[in-house]
Amino acid sequence: MRKMNFKDVFIPTISLFIICVVITAALAFTNAITATKIAENEAQSQQESMTIVCPDASTFEEAYTGDDGTVFVGKNDKGEIVGYAVSTVSSGYGGQIKVMTGIDTSGSIINIDVYYNDDETPGLGKNTSNEDFTSRFKGLVSSDKVVVDKDYSGEGQKVDAVTSSTISSRAVIDAVNTACDIYNTEIIGGEN
Repeated sequence: MRKMNFKDVFIPTISLFIICVVITAALAFTNAITATKIAENEAQSQQESMTIVCPDASTFEEAYTGDDGTVFVGKNDKGEIVGYAVSTVSSGYGGQIKVMTGIDTSGSIINIDVYYNDDETPGLGKNTSNEDFTSRFKGLVSSDKVVVDKDYSGEGQKVDAVTSSTISSRAVIDAVNTACDIYNTEIIGGEN
């Protein structure tokens, strides 16, 4: 058996160290390049989502930002408030689900848009972004909790879940309920 000397240990260690430094630098550089583009894409997606949930608005101004979500005030061409777009996040079956909830000035839901559910199962949880599901929220009121049909006990507003996607459906409903809570606390409560 041959004894290991300093050179047998030192050269592989330095080589491995240099490889790690180069790979780390390459990953940091790639992250720096893509971070800006990712942020731009998310802002564009959020802007498109605001237009979907508050179609009568021509401009949006941020009115509230907290750990629970962000409220944007939608105004028409005359500068009148026509509604609020509330962005919230919830945990679904596969990961984060981002929902924009449009609420009019009387507290009724105009529309919702699931603008991010990429981690959900294709053909199941991803179907929460389909209009067939999102349209079920139109006209519901912000002052009453929304519940998935499987959890309905006679209280609240019942929404049928996407078939075989109860967890993802609950996540969207949780995000909508959070948006309604923010609206009721920060917008309605803030006007008093």
